[in-house]
Amino acid sequence: GVRPESVRMVATDDRFRLDMDELSRMIRQDRESGLTPIAICGNAGATNTGAIDPLDEMADYCASEKIWFHVDAAYGGFAILTERGSELLKGMERADSIAMDAHKWLFQPFECGCLMVKDIRKLEGAFSVQPEYLQDTQWGRDHPNFGDRGLQLSRSFRALKVWMSVQTFGMGAFRRSIGRGIEFAERAEAYIRKSTILQIANPASLGVVCFRVNPSTAELDDVQLEEINEAVQARVIDEAVAMMSSTRLRGLYSLRLCILNHTTTWEDVRFTLAAIENFGQEAVSS
Repeated sequence: GVRPESVRMVATDDRFRLDMDELSRMIRQDRESGLTPIAICGNAGATNTGAIDPLDEMADYCASEKIWFHVDAAYGGFAILTERGSELLKGMERADSIAMDAHKWLFQPFECGCLMVKDIRKLEGAFSVQPEYLQDTQWGRDHPNFGDRGLQLSRSFRALKVWMSVQTFGMGAFRRSIGRGIEFAERAEAYIRKSTILQIANPASLGVVCFRVNPSTAELDDVQLEEINEAVQARVIDEAVAMMSSTRLRGLYSLRLCILNHTTTWEDVRFTLAAIENFGQEAVSS
């Protein structure tokens, strides 16, 4: 694996997208220190916020600097199936490699991840082995041997469930479900911005919107806000309103609405937000 000291974390802008100026500065600094940057990783839908890095700019930079460009699209990558998603993820297709999880936004049973590369020879050159007990694989040379493309030699047929669900429901069903997730998160952001109880922590992006209870009429410090939002989250889950996750953005406790279920309706989202408003108001008043 890659040692922690060999990984550099790049600063982001106010919407948690990679800062290209900072990236360029850090690459230059590393090279001046005698280090060789081997890859740059961009987000196509960060888990915390759904944030999308400037993928097109990153692809340009990596091409000019001759650095491998990898895109972590584990969460948001399948949004590319929609018209809106393909606009948001422009530049992802230029990556040297892309990681995606079908058990997230392709609605597959856990676990089902995939890695795509532009040049398969890169993987086969790194992982292919020919011990004596595999010498008979020569009779299958006309077929891809996935054991030559990763560390795992024996593996289950994970792709079967993807193929079967696409054959059963068609790609249109997946496009519509993903599109609704993007739309509902954006509508949720609009709802939150109109609320006097809720406050946006980060704008909606690829089906994720982060916010917190912070009534405009109350004067609360960060400690009080954290206690209130923790209590509200617990109540949302305990009373079976929704499965509401949380995160920290710039150190502040935030609620995270992530719309990944293909059966979710706008009424489900609206009901959840209204319940959070009510719970928040009660928590502040108590």
